[in-house]
Amino acid sequence: MQYVLENYWLVILSFALVPVLTGLCVYRVALLPKVVSWFRPGDLAASYLGAITLPFALFLAFMMSDIWSRETRYSQTVLQEVQKLDSLLDVARICGAPCEAVDDAVGVYARALSRYEWDRDWTEPHDEVTAAFDALVMRMAEAEAQTGIGNHIRNALLNGQAELKRLRTERYFILHVDLTPHRWMLVLLLGVLSQVGLAALHVGRRPQLMISLGTFTIAFSMTFAYTVALARPAVDESIIPSQELARILAS
Repeated sequence: MQYVLENYWLVILSFALVPVLTGLCVYRVALLPKVVSWFRPGDLAASYLGAITLPFALFLAFMMSDIWSRETRYSQTVLQEVQKLDSLLDVARICGAPCEAVDDAVGVYARALSRYEWDRDWTEPHDEVTAAFDALVMRMAEAEAQTGIGNHIRNALLNGQAELKRLRTERYFILHVDLTPHRWMLVLLLGVLSQVGLAALHVGRRPQLMISLGTFTIAFSMTFAYTVALARPAVDESIIPSQELARILAS
């Protein structure tokens, strides 16, 4: 996975070449003598092309909208993580000496997140972050067990622990749930069907076929590649306000 992310331009190029290859295949078939003698494009109604290309355009538009929505939700989740860590620091410092270990553990967890998971290429939970979170939970449990801590501090620590766990899980969920493989296959299938529809209108007519199919194929290839480029994890800690980030990392 790391190799793929480091060489993501190869992935984009591969996806961009698929519509070109399918377009060339459709072009060759549309000029075969047997196809020309058997098929009469004049029998097709003008609305046929729109009926074929509209599902492709709509589905691709919805898919790109999902990608942008995912980026927004992911960014909001990262910011909520930072805010929750910041608030836990306040709780630990209000608590005083009994929560000093919690204060330190929050800083260790924040630094682990910054190093391993608040990154534009992050895709899987990292063991170092998991270990830091487990240590934070242990420090919170020790603090909550002390008799000198009020119930409001215990509740704040417990709620903070649960919220941090939820946000990390949600961050992973957002990154993986929206762009399942069958969506890419469906976009490709609808695009190829649109190429077939364009070719059907110009079977045997080379100039018209080259212009119409070539124009659509270029647009298909560029849009498909751009969608793949957008699908790459693209949120990192640069979206976090510098003062908040400095505070939780310096703790």
